[in-house]
Amino acid sequence: MNLRRARLNSGLTQQALAEKAGVAYKYYQDLEAGRLAGLTLATVERLSDALGIDAWKLFHPGAIPEPTRTKARSPQTHR
Repeated sequence: MNLRRARLNSGLTQQALAEKAGVAYKYYQDLEAGRLAGLTLATVERLSDALGIDAWKLFHPGAIPEPTRTKARSPQTHR
């Protein structure tokens, strides 16, 4: 399941996504860790809606690109 990748691309924390999707934080952590017991279509739809993506993308390998990591910019000094 591409849940972690989709969450990172959205810029949300686990807590924020859980709240936005209306699921318990611990339950969300379990889902992201691959423990999918009790996962329902309704939960998949709530998660995909919260992420702003189609539900099928959570299950299709390669449907969600790797999160891009931006290099931290060093503070600029003014002369």
